[in-house]
Amino acid sequence: MTTKTLNGKLALVTGASRGIGKGIAIALANAGAHVACIATKAENANDVVATIQAEGGKAVAFGCKVESGSAVTATFAEVEKQLGPVDILVNNAGISNPQPLLKMTEENWNSHMDINAKSVFLCSQAAIRQMKEAGNGGSVINIGSIVGQNAIPQTLSYCTSKAAVEHMTRVMAVECAKYKVRVNCIAPGYIRTEMIEQLAADGKLAADAIEKRTPQRRMGSVEDIAAAVIFVAGPGAGFMTGETLNIDGGWTAYGYL
Repeated sequence: MTTKTLNGKLALVTGASRGIGKGIAIALANAGAHVACIATKAENANDVVATIQAEGGKAVAFGCKVESGSAVTATFAEVEKQLGPVDILVNNAGISNPQPLLKMTEENWNSHMDINAKSVFLCSQAAIRQMKEAGNGGSVINIGSIVGQNAIPQTLSYCTSKAAVEHMTRVMAVECAKYKVRVNCIAPGYIRTEMIEQLAADGKLAADAIEKRTPQRRMGSVEDIAAAVIFVAGPGAGFMTGETLNIDGGWTAYGYL
């Protein structure tokens, strides 16, 4: 049985409709949090809400284009109106569309920076304003990637956006500590999700080679990342802020391709 370490907390997860975001939302609910599940359209998050409710948890779906400032402002206001101020924010929404440098389009660059990085700024700002006003502190967890630290060919826009997420984490942590708000980053390695499966199917990623390159000889699971989120969000990480946790089966530590 999952320990209810987050009882009474309101958690908001972006990109909650599938993959890592869905797993995080379910884990937060199992830990006792009331979860606001954010997807581009609210109906896209209905399945995860139904799963949480079927297991006895509490969740509500909301639609939001997280790269739009006006949409984020309106959605966070509606979440607060319905459920109260946010205690835990998980910035998980993201995209990956590899293109080689000399063929990379401006649209590719902009979409990665908007959805992977700009949304972290917008959602964090909105959540931390609520946390400051409520006066109870809070936890912001940004989902980065090990490619924010490791150079992977043909992923310039993705790598750059995830590097930005890591440095935003440090700046926000230092600035917001006075509000008792902790800001940390979790950097997944290669996690077996729908996105990874699609990249492999499109020939943009070699799953077998990745598993051989990883010291643990496997890709990670959604549950691996969700477990890290529960720890970082909870009281056991109360003195942790401005940090990045690599959850990658030893990929970054291993340094040899």
